[in-house]
Amino acid sequence: MMKICVLGAGSIGSLFGALLARAGNEVILIGREEHVRAINEKGLRIVGAEDFTVYPEALTYAPEEEPDLMIIATKSYSTAYALRCAYGCIGRETWVLSIQNGLGNEDLALKHTKNVLGGITTNGAMLAEWGVVEWTGKGITTIGLYPKGRHQFVETVARTFNEAGIETYVTDNIIGWKWAKVIVNSVINPIGTVLEVKNGFILEDDYLQGIAVGIVREGCMTAQQYGIEFEVHPLELLWSTLEKTRNNYNSMLQDIRRGKKTEIDYINGKIVEYAEAIGLKVPMNALLWSLVKAKERKINKAD
Repeated sequence: MMKICVLGAGSIGSLFGALLARAGNEVILIGREEHVRAINEKGLRIVGAEDFTVYPEALTYAPEEEPDLMIIATKSYSTAYALRCAYGCIGRETWVLSIQNGLGNEDLALKHTKNVLGGITTNGAMLAEWGVVEWTGKGITTIGLYPKGRHQFVETVARTFNEAGIETYVTDNIIGWKWAKVIVNSVINPIGTVLEVKNGFILEDDYLQGIAVGIVREGCMTAQQYGIEFEVHPLELLWSTLEKTRNNYNSMLQDIRRGKKTEIDYINGKIVEYAEAIGLKVPMNALLWSLVKAKERKINKAD
């Protein structure tokens, strides 16, 4: 059993925390005050793909004790602040695992510790109400030593996750998987957000399919200039993801509808940043980045 701290216990962080707690691990959730209060009063309930309630410790601040594993599940724009707040409980033997969207989160963690893991997950979750998370779809989680390589602790985490019901695989090339997922999200999230459509609409429209191929091409061109290698081509991953999630509204659109800030800066914005740093032009990514930023501004002005 492991001592695990979930930094950013929103929807996906709470789901992972609940599953790990149910399996007997010592789990501490760090989240928003309303969510923490509900968990401490009634427990954390998971509904949807499974239905159960667990009673992990929930706090609004980082504990003093050092966990074996700290899972970062905040929005990417909160990573730097969250790590600064939690720095006191990142011990010499603590490993930090990011399961966030976007690029750059693990690099921020490396400023605090050399023990950094990267991860991606296709599990779907949404906060139904404070203290209640809907598991909207079971998926696969891939983890690895960041940016590349092997370490025995990765195998330990994978075994712990699998025993908890989180289907998990290990890779020696997690940076390749992180880039692949970002490229997939660089298509699905902004297009779905700008047009306010479900993921499947991209599969059904010839115009959008052509646009999608162009966006992926830009992302792959940028990644390859940085020496990134893919185990699965991002275009293949895009089509399979769209098929599996065709009835879903993407998380970026959900953020916009709630009047929240999106992670566009860490998806299309990061692709633009990396491309421009080496003199590449990625106009489709730049356009989508600008459109979503404008939509954010429109929503904020409406409020």
